[in-house]
This record gives sequence, structure tokens and C-alpha cells, in this order.
Amino acid sequence: MKLNAAHIELLRLIQDDATLTLDELATKTAVSHTTLWRRIKALEAEKIIRSRVTILDPEAVGVAVCAFVYVNIVSHDSGQRRSFEKLVDQTPEIMQCFSLTGPHDYILNIRVKDIKAYELLLMDKILSHPSVASASSNIALREHKFTTALPI
Repeated sequence: MKLNAAHIELLRLIQDDATLTLDELATKTAVSHTTLWRRIKALEAEKIIRSRVTILDPEAVGVAVCAFVYVNIVSHDSGQRRSFEKLVDQTPEIMQCFSLTGPHDYILNIRVKDIKAYELLLMDKILSHPSVASASSNIALREHKFTTALPI
């Protein structure tokens, strides 16, 4: 699907506030409900809109510690990668995982309640996994900026 100006406008509005109703979107875009609904369904079908979520305050829900973990795996064969990525998929504390270029294979963004919980996760799940050769960490002191809105 090639995105046009109308799609971009709609995506910007939804990124800013996913709770906008079709009525509110219709008012803001001067487009009919039916057309908006079709556009949204097409964007969802094409996986341009992946999901709609509510963003919670990490401290308020008890996961104030944010760690970034650089991981190197034992080997780069597909079995080792799949094994590690399965661990990532099955670990809810791992919020994000990116495969990297450079000296590390992956970076993980982890959220836990405290340093003890982080230590247990790191030692008992990540470093003890057979696909993991090594890991190094940085603990975030504070969050300066956080956004999920893509710069479209």
C-alpha cells in the first residue's frame, strides 16, 4: 500500500491519540465515517497499524528499573538465533529486542521492579541460556524522552 497525504494525516492523529472516535476523526479530517473506517481497516490489514495500546507509567505499575542489556550469542547460526529470540519472546520483562551491527548481537530493553529482580533475570534467564555467550548492562538513571509516535 502506498501511503498518501490522507493516510499520513490519519496516522498522525491516531498516533497522537488512539482513543479518538470515528466522529472525532471525521471532524478533524473532514472525511466520512465510512471512508475513515475503510482506511483504518486497510491500514490494519497491511500491518501499517500494528496494534492500539495504552501506555502505562512504569513507576506507577511497579517496574521502575530500566536496563539496557547488550547480548552476544554463542554462534550466529539460525538455530542459536531462534533459540535466543524464543527466550526473548517468552520473557515479559524484555520490552524490546533489536538485532545489531557492531560489537554486540542484540540489545534488550528490560523493565523490572528493582535491582534484585534484574539480577535474577540476568543471571537465571539470560546468562544461563545456552545460546548466550556474554552480556553487559547499563541501568537508566532517568528517562528524558519517551515516545511511540513515529516521525511521519
